[in-house]
Amino acid sequence: MSAFVVPADRAGLAGSHLDMLSPHPIGTLTFDGVPVSRGDLLGSVDGGFRVAMRTLDLFRPSVGAFAVGMASAALEASVAFAAERVAFGGPLKDQQAVAHLLAEMATRLSAARLLVYAAAAAYDAGEERLAGKAAMAKLFATETAQFVVDSAVQIHGARALQHGHLLEHLYREVRAPRIYEGTSEIQRTIIARDLYR
Repeated sequence: MSAFVVPADRAGLAGSHLDMLSPHPIGTLTFDGVPVSRGDLLGSVDGGFRVAMRTLDLFRPSVGAFAVGMASAALEASVAFAAERVAFGGPLKDQQAVAHLLAEMATRLSAARLLVYAAAAAYDAGEERLAGKAAMAKLFATETAQFVVDSAVQIHGARALQHGHLLEHLYREVRAPRIYEGTSEIQRTIIARDLYR
């Protein structure tokens, strides 16, 4: 298998938008007799699988970074809201259940950010064995984002589900990153295999 890159206007190449729940546009590509030449080759002949896997080693931490950003926004909103929202005689932040939840959100977010940094640093350093680190970054960051956003909605209550609210937006968008570039289950398989290399 070989990998090729071709311009979007190449004859035989077409695409269409998929109307999906995701934080960015997603579509399908169709290839119908698309001509390619040696100048379009990525990497070496029969080196397409390596190109694809190396691309995933870059994209997985990128998805992780995106998830860290979503979780950061949700945590910041929750910290601010818990400080100003008064219930049961004081601010929400003074209730142990809320304070502990905020602490858990912040701790998981910090760990996710460090895993993403580690995977990105390994990629930048040209490390050959990146699959495990990339998978850990993607897995932990996307699962953390789901937890943090869900917890933020819980802290905010019904107002977070109003159309146009930051958390309503994040709640819809946070699910897709756990699927693309390989589901969480696939990431766990990659990590487990990497342990035995």
